[in-house]
Amino acid sequence: MKKILFIILIGVLIMLKPINAIIKDSLGNIIHRGSVVTGIIAADNGDGSYDVFISEAEEAYPHIFTLSDTPDLAVDDKVRILYEGGCKERPIILPPRAATAPEIVMFENQIIYLNTNYSNLANPDHRYGMPILAISDHNVTQVHVFCKRYGSPGTVNVKIYAADANKKPTGEVLSSGNFDGDTLEETGAWKEIDVSLCAFTGGNWYVIVFDVPGASSWHYFRWYGTFANVYPNAVGVYSNNAGETWSYLSIDYSFKIYGY
Repeated sequence: MKKILFIILIGVLIMLKPINAIIKDSLGNIIHRGSVVTGIIAADNGDGSYDVFISEAEEAYPHIFTLSDTPDLAVDDKVRILYEGGCKERPIILPPRAATAPEIVMFENQIIYLNTNYSNLANPDHRYGMPILAISDHNVTQVHVFCKRYGSPGTVNVKIYAADANKKPTGEVLSSGNFDGDTLEETGAWKEIDVSLCAFTGGNWYVIVFDVPGASSWHYFRWYGTFANVYPNAVGVYSNNAGETWSYLSIDYSFKIYGY
């Protein structure tokens, strides 16, 4: 019996080293398998491969290829390196991460409108505008308004200006957009308008302005709002000479400002 126990003990002692070795090797493989490290492009070899300083190494690893279908890398670009199969002798350059699109949300708004409260842009020289107080620092990408068409107004333009001390448009156009007014509903509805990117500074006033170059008495753009003056410290503005001079109205036009 003692002999049998001794043999078993010897077997266990013999097995301990291989087991420990296996565990150690496995940990090493797990660490490297699928491991992604950073690198800096040292040279473009002109054959689709690059020399790369991997993990701040002093010597560049030569001729690393990339998984990207359209590589556009230059010296000093930062890249991600994957050790293929967990082997440090098989590095490969990963494609760049896709840029995450910013979340577009609503900021400033005046969403009240009535079917009997509106203005018609029925002349090419007419301009209607609504002052807006920026509630925060943010970028603007869209303007939404409650509107309709009558006939076939054609192109409808929207522009954003800084407001002067009287809350009237001033200076150069900060942002602009347009759409085909003939595609509008013949009954009132919200219209989304993409505009060129511009930045609002919280606490500053801006003015969104509409014009219709092909407008006439039978083909116009109607912008709805309310005469209840619900938007604080501002009312709509109007120009009958293409923006040379501006007058106040008693309407608060509908709008929603979207951005990020």
